[in-house]
Amino acid sequence: MASRGPLSSVEQVRDELRRLGYLEHGLDRFVLAGAGSTGPARASLAAAVRVGMLGGLLFGAALTLAAAVLDPRLRREPRDLLVLSVYLVVATAVLSGLAAFLGGLCAGWWGRRRQRRPGPTVSRNIGLGLGILALAYVALWWRAHAWGASAATQVLAIGLGLALCAALGRFGALAAVAVLTAGGMGDRLPQASLSRRRMLPLLAAAALLLGGAVSAAAYLSADSSAAAPEFAVVPTGLRVRVLGIDGLDRAMAEQMIGRGEMPHLQALLAAGAQATLRAEPEQVPAIVWTTIATGRGPEAHGIRSTGARRLPGMSVPVPLGADDPFARALGTASDLLRLGRAQPATSVLRRAKTFWNVASEKGLRVAVVNWWATWPADAVNGAVVTERALFKLEKGGPFERETWPPELFERLRPLAGRAASDKPREIDSFVLEAARLLRSGTPADLEAVYLPGLDIATMQQLGDGGDGDLASLDARLDAVRAYYRDVDGVVGTFVGESASASDVLVLVGDPGRMARRSGKAEGLLVLRGGGIDSTLLGTVSERDVAPTVLHLAGLPVSRELEGRALEAALGARFRSAHPLRFVASYGRRAATGPAESAFDRDMLEELRSLGYVQ
Repeated sequence: MASRGPLSSVEQVRDELRRLGYLEHGLDRFVLAGAGSTGPARASLAAAVRVGMLGGLLFGAALTLAAAVLDPRLRREPRDLLVLSVYLVVATAVLSGLAAFLGGLCAGWWGRRRQRRPGPTVSRNIGLGLGILALAYVALWWRAHAWGASAATQVLAIGLGLALCAALGRFGALAAVAVLTAGGMGDRLPQASLSRRRMLPLLAAAALLLGGAVSAAAYLSADSSAAAPEFAVVPTGLRVRVLGIDGLDRAMAEQMIGRGEMPHLQALLAAGAQATLRAEPEQVPAIVWTTIATGRGPEAHGIRSTGARRLPGMSVPVPLGADDPFARALGTASDLLRLGRAQPATSVLRRAKTFWNVASEKGLRVAVVNWWATWPADAVNGAVVTERALFKLEKGGPFERETWPPELFERLRPLAGRAASDKPREIDSFVLEAARLLRSGTPADLEAVYLPGLDIATMQQLGDGGDGDLASLDARLDAVRAYYRDVDGVVGTFVGESASASDVLVLVGDPGRMARRSGKAEGLLVLRGGGIDSTLLGTVSERDVAPTVLHLAGLPVSRELEGRALEAALGARFRSAHPLRFVASYGRRAATGPAESAFDRDMLEELRSLGYVQ
């Protein structure tokens, strides 16, 4: 049967739609109001504009509600939540409108290209295709954001996501109906005999979702600053020193030990409890080392990338995680439109307490040097030297919470800018000197020091920054091996400084970015000192570090932590005197004010030069 040509008038198009029953309900009439355009492209565009309006309200409201449920920072900032909802409504309106427009064009192409009657499934198939694409995004979003949420939250997210996918599929089907009817192919469509939702309930539901997300923020944040549950420190008499070495690949270290080039690490492994450290799946150091410090994954602690973006009107930056395609698209759009500005990941984005936060709140003295996402520095019982301190001292500028206490910043100034053969060694040298300076006063009960140099040097020599000349490969490998030997010297120094029976050294060697690319990366975990047995622990998780450190310091282990305390590393006497204790939660991390600095751009450039930001 030959197709009819395009209908010649608006009334003919509407009569055809009315005959098929597509104008009997409010939603149909709203979406198909532009079907009077007799050209398929115009009809598709007219329908897409209306689909965009509906889609923006529905999807933007749903994503705002999800953000309010999953991110306590937004519940504490209702204004930010409202601004974010505007961005989400606009962004999802554009995306859903574009999807409907392309679906309509596909329907027109399909109708023209088919030589035989396509049957009553054309519009349904277009809608089904759009719904499946939306379902794929919902699955990615759920894996990135709701994986670690409660069962009720996950069920709600999945149910809402499926409903939105069905709505987008319905919108796409109506766009296809508009195009096929305007193109004179209405006889290929089925009768609209099934009842459809009216437009008014949809808009009312969107308004309730959007208004509920914003108005509930104050109610939901009422307990957001709840104090940590009461629990006591049971003194163990131990001082715990955590040394984090980024880029320490187990296979490479074993090769170097076999050649006799890392004697201090070899001796530490022989005398302590050692384990193979199973690497986290993420390749971003800011995520990995925050996971180590909190004992929780990125979906719980909130650091999802090296950078974030502050959008106009919002006081809290938005993390642009590599695992979230919508977040990446939002970041790209804001770059193109010059909306907001990029900034490095900060402690403001971190939602979970680190092991030093927990220890400090219970009266233990802590010292933290150069850990990721510690700027602006928390007010702790002890000292914090943030990851920005060295760069700020070198570049100059006013103090902006690069250390705690504030007066520590000037005491560090003589340590910056000291001669070093390269930037990675300069950073590590500053970190080690800063840690030594902090030890010169009252020793900390819990110390955490992070050295990034080996990872940076490995990437510079063999990774993205490496020379592609194969003839120079031996020289570049020798440079990496030389850094491993330097690291061995650092290990020897820490072992020597932790010789007291009251000291415990916890060496955390993450394999680093280069090794992670292989998909088989393994790191090292070694514990040595008072109360530690010399034993093999097998393979452990990087999430086991925080609970183990807290247990050694005399604190209970929160059941919210995703790792376990490594009791097998502890001697029988310690286990008998200090049985493992548990607490339901350490409480929520205290709200921190917005952190914005003119130094953000300089810090991003530093991170870019070191290969952390592309």
